[in-house]
Amino acid sequence: MMNGLTFRSYTKRVLITTSVLVNVILGGASNQTLSARNWQWKKENKYNAVWLIDKLLGEGHCTECWIYWKVREGKW
Repeated sequence: MMNGLTFRSYTKRVLITTSVLVNVILGGASNQTLSARNWQWKKENKYNAVWLIDKLLGEGHCTECWIYWKVREGKW
């Protein structure tokens, strides 16, 4: 345990931060993960990798990330 964090929760935080960083580098919002951005692209009928991300991280992952992002953003 690292200052109250388990290795699993620490790894999850690092992966989320990396996802946000990659999204920002590609021109996305600074508080949005790449998964949420891909779901937004799917909603806009743009090229996306939702099928791949959901296959790797579990069905519905991108949808859940997008909903979480929208709730935190406060804009529905």
